[in-house]
Amino acid sequence: MKPHEVKVNKSIYEFVDKAVIKVPITARITRAGRVITESADTAKKFDEGDKVIIKLGYNSQLQTEFEGFISRINFTSPLEIECEGYSYQLRNMTYTKTFVHAQLLDILKYLVASTDIALDEKNIPSLIIEKLLLQGHNGCEALDEIKKITHGTIRAFFRGNMLFMGLVLTDQLSRTTVKPDAIYRLGWNVVKDDNLKLRQAKNQDVTVKFLGIHKSGDVQQAEESTDVLFLPGKSKKVKTTGTAGDEGETKIVKTRSVIDKDSLNKLAKELHTSLSYTGYEGKITAFLQPFCRPAQRVEIRDTKYPERNGVYLVESTEVSYGTNGARRVIGIGIKL
Repeated sequence: MKPHEVKVNKSIYEFVDKAVIKVPITARITRAGRVITESADTAKKFDEGDKVIIKLGYNSQLQTEFEGFISRINFTSPLEIECEGYSYQLRNMTYTKTFVHAQLLDILKYLVASTDIALDEKNIPSLIIEKLLLQGHNGCEALDEIKKITHGTIRAFFRGNMLFMGLVLTDQLSRTTVKPDAIYRLGWNVVKDDNLKLRQAKNQDVTVKFLGIHKSGDVQQAEESTDVLFLPGKSKKVKTTGTAGDEGETKIVKTRSVIDKDSLNKLAKELHTSLSYTGYEGKITAFLQPFCRPAQRVEIRDTKYPERNGVYLVESTEVSYGTNGARRVIGIGIKL
């Protein structure tokens, strides 16, 4: 049975991977190239919760674009099957627990304990959450709560069944090697590139301060400068424990959920980088190959505008397959 259409959406800003598959309402089922049934009602062959793996490519060179579960079946013509990544398992779990002065990794281990989800432990930062109260929250609501109390600096997303939750921009910029996972040459293997808008750090000067407020009312904030974070295009001084940047507008974030000095500093670095960086906003449209996914690095080569050349972070991908062909729309972010 060949689908009419497939769409897959992923992003470093969303931990819910989504896919939609459209198939004929009746079809002959084949397995290993052999027809195993006569004409069948396809809706009866699928159930909510069924495991789904989507692989796409050219000339039998297939890449896994999606792993997850059927979340809804829409009885339309063609039949529409909505799918959700491994967040589906978290959505069906309920938690009642209070975490006090807990490591982020320990919280995540608790959330995924009864699921098939694995944790990307080596890249999850050491970060202390002072208090997290779960009262009948499902797993997705719990992740949203962590993102909320860290003011969006902690991002969560899946790679298959592997959950990452951490400081994406800080992690990428701190790496010593910048090897791309894919190369896109504008005008060659890129179909459309007129949606890219340049951002430059020098035009976005900002100082970020994270203030951790104790129960007593005391405020945790460091005064000394002991660390330097170099951003592309312009260097920025990053102060320890809650302050990042030393120029431009000052953005102050107050929190009672994170009061540990080291943790505050990490959050400040991440927020500062997200507000002031050199890179692009926008998307390029390419073919299915070369393959890339969110949080990977892609090299852009442009002979017409060489200032675009460089290695960039992939923020999102939108993959589509259908009678009109296949495309990968890639959201481009910070220059690495």
